[in-house]
Amino acid sequence: MYTSNTRLERLAACLALPVVALLALMTVQACTPSSQAIAGGGQEATVGVNVGELAPDFTLTDLEGKRLRLSNFRGKVVLINFWATWCPACRAEMPEIEAIYQEYKDKGVAVIGVDIRETEEDVRRYVQQGGFSWSFVLDTTGEVAATYRITAIPAGFLVDKDGTIRAVRIDAMTKRAVEAKLAAAMR
Repeated sequence: MYTSNTRLERLAACLALPVVALLALMTVQACTPSSQAIAGGGQEATVGVNVGELAPDFTLTDLEGKRLRLSNFRGKVVLINFWATWCPACRAEMPEIEAIYQEYKDKGVAVIGVDIRETEEDVRRYVQQGGFSWSFVLDTTGEVAATYRITAIPAGFLVDKDGTIRAVRIDAMTKRAVEAKLAAAMR
């Protein structure tokens, strides 16, 4: 039978490896630049996933087989929505996003749905059944989601005409909540 002191020692030994691994990960993360400096218009901006940073550019394939590149949307406000067909909160917000798209598509607003790691067939079926009409792209490897540091879905990024992130939301979106941020991004 173990004494309480021995139990504590065994517990400490069991926890040591995960703690060391976590500390090593944090050290590596702290040493890895999370953004890059970019010269633009005489000012320096950073690329990152926080409000006030330039949204990381990406190129993904849409459901029509065309390559869609985020930077090609400069001059428009873009709502980027990370989602998956199996996610209940993602499914719940889709009609809200469709309403946003329908109301603002002719006012310089684009919506890009970035599906994470699902097949084109599954995504196409879901989009068609729901009657959703904005742009959908496939992040089949999860690389873009990792770049945007997606740890939970749905996740939304509102990007202004210059490519700067103006709002981030990790949760289901509502039309009303997006509209509150949209007006500032459209200026």
